[in-house]
Order: sequence, then C-alpha cells, then structure tokens
Amino acid sequence: MGAAVGPRHSDLRAHGRAPRSRAPARVIARLRRYLAGTGLGPQVVRGLLGSGGLRIAGMGFGFLVGVQLARALGAEGYGVYGVAMSIVALLTVPTEFGLPQLLTREVAAAQAHGDWGRVHGVLRWTTRVSMLAALLVAAAIVAWLLVPGPRPASPLGAALLAGTALVPLVALLSLRSAALRGLQRIVGGQVAEVALRPAFHSLLLFLAPLLFAATTPALAMALGAAATGAALLVAQWMLRRALPPGAPAVSAADARRWWSAALPMAATEGMRLLHAHLLILLLGAMVALSEVGVYRVASSVALLVAMPVSLFNIVGAPVIARLHAVDDRARLQRLLAGLAAGMLLCTAALALPFALAGRPILAALFGAPFAAGHAVLLWLCAGVLANAFFGAAAATLNMTGRQGRVTRASLASLALLAVAAPPLVHAWGIPGAAVAHLLATASWSALMWRDARRLLGLDTSALAILRTGLRA
Repeated sequence: MGAAVGPRHSDLRAHGRAPRSRAPARVIARLRRYLAGTGLGPQVVRGLLGSGGLRIAGMGFGFLVGVQLARALGAEGYGVYGVAMSIVALLTVPTEFGLPQLLTREVAAAQAHGDWGRVHGVLRWTTRVSMLAALLVAAAIVAWLLVPGPRPASPLGAALLAGTALVPLVALLSLRSAALRGLQRIVGGQVAEVALRPAFHSLLLFLAPLLFAATTPALAMALGAAATGAALLVAQWMLRRALPPGAPAVSAADARRWWSAALPMAATEGMRLLHAHLLILLLGAMVALSEVGVYRVASSVALLVAMPVSLFNIVGAPVIARLHAVDDRARLQRLLAGLAAGMLLCTAALALPFALAGRPILAALFGAPFAAGHAVLLWLCAGVLANAFFGAAAATLNMTGRQGRVTRASLASLALLAVAAPPLVHAWGIPGAAVAHLLATASWSALMWRDARRLLGLDTSALAILRTGLRA
C-alpha cells in the first residue's frame, strides 16, 4: 500500500499543480500573439504600451527638471525662467507653422498608398519652410535684444538671448518626430522629443553645479537648448534609417494644398501655445514673479496629469488619418470611443493623489513655498479632466481635413481666456488664472466635439464607449 501512495501523490502534482503553473505562460503566449497581430486593436495597444513607457519616462524626467529648476532657482528665479520659456514657446509658432501636424497626416496618407516620392517631398518642403521662418525669428530676437542697446543685463533678457537657439532646434525636432509618427513609427517618433530631450536636460542640470558657480535662468535656458540639439541628432538618425530611398516629388499643386492646410493648423497651434502661455505672461505683468513660479510649478504637475491625453492623441492621430483615408468609419468610431475612455480613466487616476494630498506633495517635491499652488493645481486638473472627457476631437478634425474647425474653436477659447483672465486674476490672483484656464479648455474641447459629431458623424467623447465596442 505504501508503494501505491507515491504515484497517486505524483499524479496529483502532475495533473493539479502543473496546469496551474503553465497558466501564466499560456496567458503570456496569447498576449504575444495578440500584440503581433495586424488589426487595429493590436496596433493601438502596441502604440499605447510603447508610448506609455516613453511618456512615463519623459514625464518623469520633465518632472525632475522642474524640481531641479525650482530648487536651484527659487520661486523668483523660476518665475523669470517661466516667463522666458513662454516667450520662446510663442516665438516657435511661426517656425513650426502647423507643419508637424500636416507632416504626420501627409506622410501617413502617402505611406498608405506607397507614394515614397510624396513622403520625401513633403518632408523637404516642411523643413525648408520651417527653417526659413526660424532664421527670421532668431535674427529678430537677437536684434531686439542687442541693436538698440544691450538688454541682456537683466535676468529676463539674458534668459531670452540664451533661449534663441531653441527656436530652430525645437522646430526641427518636432518635424523629425512628426515624420516618424506618420511612418507608423509611433513609439520611435516620440523617443527623442518626449524622453531624450528632458533626460539630457536633467543630466546637464545635474552637472551644472559641478561646472559653474550657480544655476541661473540664462544657464538653464542654454542647457535646455543643448539638450534639444542632442535629441535632434538622435531623431535625424532614426528618420534616415526609417525612410526608404526616393526622389522628392513636389508639384505646385501640392505646395498650394499644403500651404492651405498649414495656415489653419498654424493658427490653431499658435492659439494653443498662446492659450498655454498667455496666463504666464499675464501673471508676470500682474503679480509677483514668485507667484508666477508657484503657478508654473502647479502647471507642470497638471501636465503630468494630462500625460494620458497627449499619449492617446499621439498614438491615435496617425491611425485616425489612415482609417479616414480608407473610409473605415466603423473602426474609426470604435477607436475614438476607446481613446476617450482611456484618456478619462487615466487622467482621473493621476489626479486623485493631488486632490487628496496635493499640498504636502508639492511641499515635499518642490519646497515649502510651492505648497501654495494646491488650489491652482485642483482647478488645472479639472480642466485636464474636461479635455479628456471630450476625447481626441482636435486630432480627429485635423486628421480628416477639418483643421479649420479646430482653428475656430481655438479662437473662441482664446477670446474667452483673454476676456475672463484679467478680472479673475485681479480678484483671486493665481487661482483666478487657473479658473480662466478651466473655462477656456472646457469650451475648446466641447466646440470641437460638437463639430466632429455634426460634420463627421463621429462621437469623440467618453460617452461613445456606451454605444460602441472595442473589437479590433
């Protein structure tokens, strides 16, 4: 009997535990087979997983840069840096001119039809237009700072002069990244711009105290330009490897069509940046620079909360363009429903810790003076959630040739911000600026959602998930 017991225990181990131990392996194998598929679902999931990792790393480095700058410069110095960065960001509008969005759309459509001459042509055309504008803008900045009499003696003037190099570098980096995303290299198209640029900047800021006496706003701007240049070299190398050889094909009709599409996109991008930086400039004129620093810290945390919105838009934009090009409306609607649901759930999860314990978190990360930005952060997070609820409305309109509607929504939102912000800031200070931002963001998103429904018959909001499935 003793001899018979051993085999029965052995059978139990063989037939009971072994299958359970193989279950995770089967799940992993199924997941790998799914991700290797060519359907819409696997493509989006691959993009989200890869892009999510990059965005988390990039936002982590960007957050670290904010912590390093806040602690090294203090509230007032960080305010000077924030105003200078806002001015430089607005000056990049004519250099990019809506071209990154145009490039992603045109490259994705041309690749879908195997037209590599068109891909090379639009890449060369956008680069030429962008660099001409960048040289003019950079020359105008230097002339304004130096010709009438040297202004860079002030901290703000010195920071602006150091940030001049960012104008062409940011434009080129945006174009290279946009071209890679149009080639369906969704993850690769974000490596340099999203992850490497803040990583290089953080590294240089770490080395700065070892090489210089102290970090100043001007030095921080110069280090940011150096980090952007290094990221651009990586993006250029990746694009050369991704593009097959071919002769550029650009006709006069193509150029006219690209100009007509770029103009509203440029206006939209300009208004988006003005929307983002107008409050910084307004606060710089109405409140102390230390309060500007507090607002900028809260804004940087809100950008972290908004990371899923950017991630889902970047992943979804080229897929939206491709599905629209082949007129696959059913899959496009399912994609939009999934994007909106993902945006809303992820942003809510990221906002929750700051809603519950934002003040001690801000104090621990940035320093005690920045804890005053908790109320500002809550209002900014509400704006992020409103934007997430309405989904990828802007990307949908841009990728389907309705970019003019995005421009109109941006203009209405910017007008609302310009009218509401001054009295709200005067009454409530920096929390008033955050309330104005919420009103403008919610109206912008709602207007584009309405246009997508009316013009395209597509619901980009999170409510669409209740009416559609997510089958690939």
